Amino acid sequence: MHTTYNKSILFPLLLVFYEICAYLSNDMYLPALPNIMTDLNVSHEEAQTTLTFWFLGSASMQLIMGPLSDRYGRRPILLISGFIYILTNVMCAITTDINILLAVRFIQGVTVSAVIVAGYASIHELYDQSHAIRILAVMGSITIIAPAFGPLIGGAILNYVNWRWIFWIIAIMATISIASLTKWMPESLPPKDRHPINLKFLGKNYFAILSNWRFTGVSLTFCFSFCGFIAWLTAGPFIIVDEFNLSVLMFGIYQAIIFSCYVFTNFLINKLIDKYPVNHFILVGLVITLSGGVYAAISAVLFPNYLLGLIIGMMIFSFGSGLTFAPLNRLTIESSPEPMGIRMAMMSTYMTVFGVVGSILGSVFYNGTLASLGFVLASVSSLAFIIFINVFLFSKTGT
Repeated sequence: MHTTYNKSILFPLLLVFYEICAYLSNDMYLPALPNIMTDLNVSHEEAQTTLTFWFLGSASMQLIMGPLSDRYGRRPILLISGFIYILTNVMCAITTDINILLAVRFIQGVTVSAVIVAGYASIHELYDQSHAIRILAVMGSITIIAPAFGPLIGGAILNYVNWRWIFWIIAIMATISIASLTKWMPESLPPKDRHPINLKFLGKNYFAILSNWRFTGVSLTFCFSFCGFIAWLTAGPFIIVDEFNLSVLMFGIYQAIIFSCYVFTNFLINKLIDKYPVNHFILVGLVITLSGGVYAAISAVLFPNYLLGLIIGMMIFSFGSGLTFAPLNRLTIESSPEPMGIRMAMMSTYMTVFGVVGSILGSVFYNGTLASLGFVLASVSSLAFIIFINVFLFSKTGT
């Protein structure tokens, strides 16, 4: 494993550009669902299922994508998946059959998992701790563009052309990014460090990670905070548009403000990461995140019609999460000696599971009141804080 990597930041920027392209295949076409429903003559539920199949595809191959990248290298897995991703966008743009669209969307989700597993494994292998955290923070700030502005961009495109052009545009963007990565992506895993693929080897390593309290604890710290974000993304539109009768534009403004707090603190990381131990850095961020969750819950109970109280709480929650996400990502990876692809696959799987949990919390527990979401934010931020305190105080290996 490389101890440092002093070359240009070009590769991480190209990787994050491809990651945005990958996420836009979900976010940018959300406004097109009614058009797809009409054009393909399908029900609302069938149109929505095209989203579900994307997530199922993404979740299904992560534990396999990791060992594949450990065996064949990060570069070929990412580039081959990228080429398939381009083809799936072309297929989405030309198909007239809902069953073909569903199958292609599933494959599209499969290819996207290579970004997190193989792509981020390269970042961790090429850069030392402080460099990796800085780069992950910048990448996180850029990738937030997809959920923040993807639906807005998709809606603007639909004002001029039909929904199929959304996939054509994504295919063009992905082609540019994959062509650039083909030229500039380094291979971070030399042949001598690669591992065979066999069930005994995989079972041993996955069991070792699952039984590693430090790896699991740091992962869960990250995932519970992530869970709060997904709960907000699920329930936020209903609170602002349905309950408070504000415009979709107003939701977009609140969303941009909340995400701006996350972006701002990610850039702070670049100035602060060398001045404090990583554990202390994370603890401060978790305290801020917890403060935001508790503030949102208390404000919602005392002032049930005061929307700004929830927004302020979510801003504080976002600020704290921005301080913790990149360091937690790196600390998770450093908590286990198993092959990097397997580590990334396991962490990515945790994220996917908790993304589903967050969406359930934001839909099932949300009952139309500010308090219901406020309590979710307070609960997940409390669990994140408590778990990391246990890791910080009782783990036998320090950082």
